[in-house]
Amino acid sequence: MKENMSLELKSAREEVVRAQVERFHEFYSSYFNQKETIEMAKFFFETVYNLEGKEEWETLAFSTYAKVKHMMKEGTRESVERLIELNTITDELDVKLAELLLKHGWKPGTKISGEEYFQRFQELGEAESRKKQLEVVLYNLRKFYDLAHRPINSYIMKPAAVMARMLGVYPLFKKVEQGYYATLPVSPEIFNSFFDEVEKREWEFLFRAFPELKK
Repeated sequence: MKENMSLELKSAREEVVRAQVERFHEFYSSYFNQKETIEMAKFFFETVYNLEGKEEWETLAFSTYAKVKHMMKEGTRESVERLIELNTITDELDVKLAELLLKHGWKPGTKISGEEYFQRFQELGEAESRKKQLEVVLYNLRKFYDLAHRPINSYIMKPAAVMARMLGVYPLFKKVEQGYYATLPVSPEIFNSFFDEVEKREWEFLFRAFPELKK
């Protein structure tokens, strides 16, 4: 998050995130209500977008992580780096969308509708960045599930968490850990159904906003 961001812009950005999460709840309501998938849905559609602790997370990502990444297991390192990549893309787009809201007269405390969110999403443009964002989201979905279902990882997650604390980067590792435990109880059949629905609906949403991406 930009250090010099005004309170008004921060509020607008929070509203962008709220509207996005609300859309996810609407699109994937069944997964938020199934015992086996609720934690997975919360992780991918709430935790990943959560602004709580974001400043600390970003500080570690851009100042400390590069110094210690060689000490992490390859799978953990790749998961952290993909989350950093997603965070970077999403943060930039959310701030731009928040600035657009303010340009249209949005006031703190006002909730935007799903229709207005889509209008601003479309008006902002950034079609190629949105495409890249979705590609990383889908990659992360698959990667976290695969990570959680490799038998060896059940033995290394706790030592990896200890190592992350020792290296001072646990807030970065924490999201990997949360993703691991959120997807662990989900059967392959249900996960594949979930993945297929997310892939289908998110591309449809993107193509509706930017038909040129179909070409």
